[in-house]
Amino acid sequence: MFFIGLCMMAGPGISAQDPLDFNTLNTETYRLYLAQEWDSVIRLGKQGLRLDMDFYYLRMRMGIASYEKHRYRTASRHFSAALEQNQGDPVALEYLYYSRLLSGQTEQAGITRAQFRGELARKLPPQPARFFEQLSLESLYSTGVDDQLFEDPAGLYPLDTPGDQSTTRHFSNMTLSLVNRRSPGFRLSHTLTFLSKSNHFFTGDGSGGVYMEDQRVRQLQYYLSPEIGLRSGAHFSPMIHILGIRSQVPYDSGMGYMGGSSQMGLGTLKQTGLVTGLGFSQAAGSLDLHLGTYYSSLNGLKQFHGRAGFTWYPLGNLNLYAGAYVNSQFELDMETDSPIRLIPEAWFGFAIAEKVWIETHGSLGDMSNFLEYNGRIVYNSYTEVMEKKINLTLSVPVTESGSLLYLGGRWTANRSVFTPTYPDIGDAGNDIHYNATSIYGGVLWKF
Repeated sequence: MFFIGLCMMAGPGISAQDPLDFNTLNTETYRLYLAQEWDSVIRLGKQGLRLDMDFYYLRMRMGIASYEKHRYRTASRHFSAALEQNQGDPVALEYLYYSRLLSGQTEQAGITRAQFRGELARKLPPQPARFFEQLSLESLYSTGVDDQLFEDPAGLYPLDTPGDQSTTRHFSNMTLSLVNRRSPGFRLSHTLTFLSKSNHFFTGDGSGGVYMEDQRVRQLQYYLSPEIGLRSGAHFSPMIHILGIRSQVPYDSGMGYMGGSSQMGLGTLKQTGLVTGLGFSQAAGSLDLHLGTYYSSLNGLKQFHGRAGFTWYPLGNLNLYAGAYVNSQFELDMETDSPIRLIPEAWFGFAIAEKVWIETHGSLGDMSNFLEYNGRIVYNSYTEVMEKKINLTLSVPVTESGSLLYLGGRWTANRSVFTPTYPDIGDAGNDIHYNATSIYGGVLWKF
């Protein structure tokens, strides 16, 4: 697949026990390369680099040795160094392209491929713009609180305090995502989501209230992110996420279910939510460093969100990875002293025989209107707060291009909070704690 013979030529071998000078390093790494003793090539090459002996053939041998050991991130570093000493070299360019592609650095791989010239460019021409580069469809169903808890709503809610409370019964969610490739290093990511939800809902005016055992909520969402990748491994992802929400609400209810013959009508409350911000990542060897800052206006609350973390690939490939974030949330309310909430998040993933990937992902904290995946996913249940979350996902590749099927489950610990109409009333002390489970699955197709 690669042109590797001519660039590896060196003089005759000498004893490895001689002092490590340039000639020893050159001849020994060449001999070990020919013998395909990859670990020894890497070990001796590191010794040479520590002694400031850095040259094109050494980097190529170390890069190929790392590539053959499937340490693609390390290989990328060596091939990049080789190109600094021999610009435009087709062998180093082709190896660098595949190293970045196999390590998941698709934007940098595309930028590298655009540099191909001559025979290499004819074999692997620059990737053209594609409207459909990646398409995915996902379905999710989630349970909520036990309905038996609401058999006596008059005894459950604080009727003498004006306010609202909503608790999830169940919901379903359909998501369609499209990646539109514009040019190497630049693509548009679109996601359209439709959520259908049923809530236990109470609203009161201080002398009585109305309870709805099946409040219907519909939510249509659109997410857009122009993703920009640079040759250096930096990746910028500005984003905007718009949510259109329609909720059933009672009107002209009077005393509600405590008020005798008063009539209750149902209307539709229309709301618009907004999330916008910027995500940034930087590849640094076996690490990807992540930062993000976001603003949201959801459920009448304006918040700043921050994210900082990393993903670690200890093997230099996608077969094993782990990472962690620290998320922060701060409410922009000038009338109250809002604390900064810190929410830790961690994940771990691995491949089984490169046929099945398993990933677990969890977070913990006061997650009110919480954001994930650069704001692509928003947890914005009205008067509800997620306190713990654990996901487990199994993915199975179905094509050589990377298309896959996946199936997963999620467990959450949640808290439904009574929200007073007048904030100075304080905590009404009517929290409802419950656990919920979700199942989801989908297909991601890469063209």
